Amino acid sequence: MGDGINKITNIEKVNNRGVFRGKAGKEVGVGKIIYDEIVSSGINTVVIPGLHRNIMALDPRFRALYSHCASAEKVSLGYHSYLKINADNIILSDISSNTVTIGIKNKCFFGAMDACIGAPGFIHGPLDLKALRMVDEGYITANEAFYSSGIMKASENDVPANILSPKNDKQKLILESLIMSIKMEINGFLALINPNAFVLTGWAGLNDSIFKDIQASFEKFAPVYKLGNYAAAKGSAEIARDILQGQKSFLGIKVDF
Repeated sequence: MGDGINKITNIEKVNNRGVFRGKAGKEVGVGKIIYDEIVSSGINTVVIPGLHRNIMALDPRFRALYSHCASAEKVSLGYHSYLKINADNIILSDISSNTVTIGIKNKCFFGAMDACIGAPGFIHGPLDLKALRMVDEGYITANEAFYSSGIMKASENDVPANILSPKNDKQKLILESLIMSIKMEINGFLALINPNAFVLTGWAGLNDSIFKDIQASFEKFAPVYKLGNYAAAKGSAEIARDILQGQKSFLGIKVDF
């Protein structure tokens, strides 16, 4: 989650792989293996933080409300969007297994809504009253509830691919519900940011069944772009490149190299 650091930090200065404590979501372990391989390689490396309460660039109201807003790759995604679109004010929504919407205002990260507090994705989502009761009654953990609160909870053994190409009323309802929640989230940022551009990404956000609907709703305010599946990776490479060229801050997040 990158919530253990608040700067883009030299990997030799980072404890616990940049995580404050514990896990969230499903832990596979591949990331840890890759991280440790990079540490042992001796390659000059930085670790990118997530957007969380100790990122001073964020609006203080977001920092007061939420301990965590977005994980680390969203910082890279935001920077790539900023460079690619060449806009100072962007509302960016990454839609896949979860949905995370990020606001960039005056060339600075303004705030973000993670799946645990805002619009769901296909797998992850915020805990509603039923989920809270199941946690309290000991049927599932809070992490398991988060991992099963995405829009697929409304389906019966269906798969996301069928929702993105709906053939029946139930599938159409699930897709429409997801799109509605994403629009609600984007509209929330629209009340706070006057965007020069909207950006959609993520394997679901790039799908026309979602992209075209959201584009039709928001293109009256600003152009709506889509960025491909490698946008976050490209942003990480661009951060590394620009650090080597002497840049000390990225959309308000400072560098400790």
